[in-house]
Amino acid sequence: MPELPEVETVRRHLARQVPGKTIRSVWTSGRALRKPLARGFRAAFRGGRFTGVRRIGKFLYLDWQAPDGSEKRSLLAHLGMTGHFLHTTRPIHERPLHTHVVWEFDDGSSLLFCDARRFGLLEWVARDSRPPNVGADPTEFALSGEWLAAELAKSKAPIKAFLLDQSRLAGVGNIYACEALFQARISPKRRARTLTRDEADRLAEAVDSTLKAAIGNRGTTFSDFRDLDDRPGEYGSSLLVYGRQGEPCVRCGTAIRRIVQSGRSSFYCATCQRKPAGPRPRRDARRAGIGV
Repeated sequence: MPELPEVETVRRHLARQVPGKTIRSVWTSGRALRKPLARGFRAAFRGGRFTGVRRIGKFLYLDWQAPDGSEKRSLLAHLGMTGHFLHTTRPIHERPLHTHVVWEFDDGSSLLFCDARRFGLLEWVARDSRPPNVGADPTEFALSGEWLAAELAKSKAPIKAFLLDQSRLAGVGNIYACEALFQARISPKRRARTLTRDEADRLAEAVDSTLKAAIGNRGTTFSDFRDLDDRPGEYGSSLLVYGRQGEPCVRCGTAIRRIVQSGRSSFYCATCQRKPAGPRPRRDARRAGIGV
C-alpha cells in the first residue's frame, strides 16, 4: 500500500497538472471500488474544475468548484493497495487495463484513476472535513521528541505498532517505520512507553529525515506504485533494512532479521537495534520461581 511519500509524490504531480482546467466529460467503468461511486458521480463534475490538491496522511483531497462557484467540496481519494492516477495530454484511444474513472479536460488532457484490486476510494466530502480516525500528519507540523515522548508514554503497544497506528501518526507505513527505527537504533519489539526522551528525540528526527528523503526520491516501488507519468519511485535503492533479510547490516555487518508483528514484516539489525537489558529479578524471587 502506498505510504506518505508515495501519496505526496502523487499530490505534487496532481497539483501541477490538474487545477484550473474545466472538466468537459467523465467516464466510469461502472464497477465499484472500495465503495460504489456516488449516484450522479459523472454529471456532478461537468463544467466544474479542481482548484487545488491537498494531502492528509495517505488521503488526497482534490478541491472542486462548480461552474458558478456556488458549490465547494472535495473529492477524497485513497489509493488502497493498487490504485494510481495517470495523466496524459494525448487522446485516449484505448484505456489502460483496470481504468475506472477518466476525467477529460477542456485543454484535451485527461486524468485517469486505475485500480487492479479495487480497494481504492473516491468519494465526495465537505471541503473542511478530515479523514476519520486519522492523527497528526508528521509533515503538517514540526515533529519533535517532546511531542513524541508524550504520545509514547500513553501507549502499551510495541513501538513498531505505535508508528503504524494511523490514529496517532498519519501516513507512516511499514517500510518507513522499519527504516526510521533502524536509523534511531531502536528495536521494533520495544514497548513504546519504555523509550527514553533521548530515544524519542532520535526517533522523531529519524521519522522526519526518512520521510523527507523518500519524498525527494518519489517514494518506493516494489510492484504497483507509479506516479502520474507511470514512473516507479526511486527510494528502494536507499533502503537500509526493509526487504533486506539475510543481507549484512550497513553499520555492523550483522545479518538483517525479519520477524512478523501483527501480521506485518519487520526488518531490523539485532546488534544495532538491541533491546536494553531489563532489570534482573531478585535472587530470592528467582529461588521461589516468582517473576521468572
